Amino acid sequence: MRRRYGIISAATAMLCGLALAGTPAQASATTPNGIPAGAEATFHGRPIRDAATAQALADAYWTPERMRAATPLEPLVGGEELAGEAADRPGRVGEPRSGAEPIGPRGTGTAVPGASVSARDVSAGVGTQSVNPSPGVGRVFFTANNKDHYCSASAINTAKANLVSTAGHCLHPGDGSDNWHTNWVFAPNYADGPSSWGLWSARSMTSTKGWVDHDILWWDYGFVTVWPRNGKRLVDVTGGEGISFNYPRSVAATLLGYPGAAPFDGRWQHYCQSTTQAAGTQRVKLMDCPLNEGTSGGPFLRAWNNSQGFGHVNSVASYKFSGNMYGPYFDEDVADLFDYAKAKN
Repeated sequence: MRRRYGIISAATAMLCGLALAGTPAQASATTPNGIPAGAEATFHGRPIRDAATAQALADAYWTPERMRAATPLEPLVGGEELAGEAADRPGRVGEPRSGAEPIGPRGTGTAVPGASVSARDVSAGVGTQSVNPSPGVGRVFFTANNKDHYCSASAINTAKANLVSTAGHCLHPGDGSDNWHTNWVFAPNYADGPSSWGLWSARSMTSTKGWVDHDILWWDYGFVTVWPRNGKRLVDVTGGEGISFNYPRSVAATLLGYPGAAPFDGRWQHYCQSTTQAAGTQRVKLMDCPLNEGTSGGPFLRAWNNSQGFGHVNSVASYKFSGNMYGPYFDEDVADLFDYAKAKN
């Protein structure tokens, strides 16, 4: 049986979302498995041709009841070989740089609505500083294998103001097929239900051949462009995180996401804060993080600004092993994919 990845405990690999795929596109600067793989997003298996239709389909399908019933993907049997810190590919690492700077909602300042609950307060009874939720972070909902599931994701500030970052497995199963997840929507600042900003339907999906064709963990990242809603672009409404590449593997980071297994229920944004550590050449990890499945795709945020509620995405949650949360290291290959994805409609 093909290996699958997600939130992983010492004995069980739990998939928190799914990966992303599509038609390979040449990107000569990337290593072969870093070449983009992308697809048009679909609703009920069919491409969407305009923003009004995308909005109507999203609102009709993703009722409050359906969103509450959506779950992370089922636990899958795995083992230490899935999460071990074995040698991975040589990295393409350049100078540390920012691909985009954080920005608050345009014209509304950067006030952060709502309130977040400390993951440690809930799961371990250990008090930590209060961390505000990020308006740019939310839940993503999708259908895979005829079942409704969810992951976490974040809006990224780009010129087109329509890009979302998540894990590759939150877009595609990584089995080399054309079976992208369908009915994919982003619910920014989800708090016990969608915010007043509503649901934003996917327009295009982009990941790597390394994930889509081979389900390799260090390629487990992807980007999604979304349709406008009510004539407005996503980041203009919600604000967006920045994104950075080639930073040291050990940096202070805040992970935000929507864990769904006990003691969590996926209804609220939770966090872990720590310093990342190298985990193999092309992965990083946050130690002793109590978040669990449902967190997949949530951002590891460097240079977190708690008053504004934004930072720079420096990795995304891919899987959990022995109490630590792992994600791919953001190097030049990730930067190339980001540049490719943000140029799409």
